Amino acid sequence: MPKIRIKFWDSLVIIGAIAILAWALLKSLGIIHSPVWVEMVPYFGGVATILGIAYKIGKITKGIEDTEKKVNKILDIEQRFSKVEHEPTPAMAGKLKRHFA
Repeated sequence: MPKIRIKFWDSLVIIGAIAILAWALLKSLGIIHSPVWVEMVPYFGGVATILGIAYKIGKITKGIEDTEKKVNKILDIEQRFSKVEHEPTPAMAGKLKRHFA
């Protein structure tokens, strides 16, 4: 069974979502009677969730950009290799003329 690793930003998203859901549930049950700091709980949860999601999106975007750079590098190497493969160097051109002349 593979080991599950939860990173900080994943846990931040989960904690933020749980805070919002818990606040909504407790508020609807009448347990929360709206002191100022309790009214701010969904905002803190929302901000934590948004920060976590923004970080994850940035990380995914960076991964895509890095992959694109690597693919471009491989394509460049492939083009250079095919150029070397099909065009003889000046030294090889001289040897080819001697053998076929």
